[in-house]
Amino acid sequence: MIDLPLHELFLATIVRWLELLGLAAVTGSLVLDLLVLPREAEEVAVARRRLRKLSAAAVGVLIFATAGELLMRTRAMSGGELTQVRAALPLVLTRTHFGTIWMARVASLGLLLLVSFLPSTGARATGLLLALGVALTTSLTGHAADWGDRSLTVLVDWGHAVAAGAWAGGLFGLALVILGGRTRWSSTLLGVVARRFSRLAGYCLLVVVATGVYNVWTQVPALAALWTTTYGRVLLLKVVLASILAFLGAINRFVVLPGLGSDRARRRGGRWLRLGRIVVFGTATVARSSAASRLSRFVGREALVALLVFGCTAVLGESTPKRHEGHASHGAAPEGAPFRVTMEALHAGDGVPKGWSFAPPVGDAMKGREVFRRLECFTCHAVDGERFPRPSKPGPALTGVGRHHPPGYLLESIMNPNAVIVEAPGYTGADGRSTMPDYRDSLSAGDLIDLVAYLKSLGG
Repeated sequence: MIDLPLHELFLATIVRWLELLGLAAVTGSLVLDLLVLPREAEEVAVARRRLRKLSAAAVGVLIFATAGELLMRTRAMSGGELTQVRAALPLVLTRTHFGTIWMARVASLGLLLLVSFLPSTGARATGLLLALGVALTTSLTGHAADWGDRSLTVLVDWGHAVAAGAWAGGLFGLALVILGGRTRWSSTLLGVVARRFSRLAGYCLLVVVATGVYNVWTQVPALAALWTTTYGRVLLLKVVLASILAFLGAINRFVVLPGLGSDRARRRGGRWLRLGRIVVFGTATVARSSAASRLSRFVGREALVALLVFGCTAVLGESTPKRHEGHASHGAAPEGAPFRVTMEALHAGDGVPKGWSFAPPVGDAMKGREVFRRLECFTCHAVDGERFPRPSKPGPALTGVGRHHPPGYLLESIMNPNAVIVEAPGYTGADGRSTMPDYRDSLSAGDLIDLVAYLKSLGG
């Protein structure tokens, strides 16, 4: 991500965290309703109504976070104050990849809000499909989209988000809605619900682990980056917290839940069950009423850990993966000695020193790459060796551009593309003018300097 002031980075992380929590709560509540709660049990009617309220509230949080993300992204793209953000919003919405995905996300959220109040099974199924679509928009605007919208990386990231949302969101639903009213349920019914969710959580855990390993492989190419970079250290913390979450779930599955089952279920693996209870609770026997309260406590702890896991995920979303940091070593050429000239020589050259050429300050190539991606320059320009989507419009390839042009020329070609017209295919339109878009209202001076540094790193 483009570097922001600390307070803005904190705000962006909070917005992303709320977005993740809202999406998880929506997905989890719908999964509980459709796949976990028994259809024939009359006692669960109150729980279903509560789940619908939770789902509607979560959609409201998602809408709020989505609006906040638009403002933060526009601020990062424009690099300006509030007035510049307002002016840049139409450009971001209509001319960027993020804007297109954002509008699709808002449309899905609007429909999801409508169906969240409907009690029918069809409406809940439709809501789940819409929630899956919203999860896809998150993957399409995150790090995974660097490889293109139709890449395997996006699919894997989407699967990771869906599985994590169903698992953690289900925990939120159990803790806030279902277990809160457990006194009206028999221990047998509570055991059925808990075992169904435990099986679902187990499947989700398999998907989360498999997709998580793939994501680590793509985002952290060097093992040492796990403890030498901020991204890697936060990722390690997330893995530790997720392991704790899985461990608590295992205790629930193999130690607590058998106390809510039938006598036959309690007899299976009795020796190991008694041993597990002694290790965890200090006693080999647990009454059913006690098992229900312990189930509630453990689920509450799991939900709390899940909150922290999503916090780590939000931090990672606002951080730069290790695989991007290599661009920092390919910055613009080192800044040379100052150009010195006497006043007499300056006057003799009509105000322009002999041999002078415009030289912008040295920028950050890594940040410039993010600017290149956010402005979707890859729509017209191919860069060999990068994993951007293929160009869909005519434009010159930029592979090796840093070897052929000085920084001043590159800067002018961005800010004033019609100053020099290159008469070649892909450079001009039917009117004979440059096809380069006008970025005066959407590109800050710092972003421009960093973008030039990135272009110079391409073969420079």
